[in-house]
Amino acid sequence: MKMEDRLSRVEAKIDSLQEAIISLARVEERLVTVFNRQSHIETKVDAMDEKVDRLSESVIKGKSAERIVWLVLAAAIGAAIRYIG
Repeated sequence: MKMEDRLSRVEAKIDSLQEAIISLARVEERLVTVFNRQSHIETKVDAMDEKVDRLSESVIKGKSAERIVWLVLAAAIGAAIRYIG
């Protein structure tokens, strides 16, 4: 009987080890999925960051052009008022 008890305990331990290994494999699959998603998200964020940089550059250029137009317009109005008056 003692030998049968030992064998059943060994079998139980082997079964629990098998379950643990299966659980570890599942966790590993989940980690791989999470890392892939994170990589995909980082790629998207980098693309958005580049777009924001390009947009901010165009806005800065647009503001500079707008300021120049207002300066020229103000100078023209000032010159017109000076010559009229």
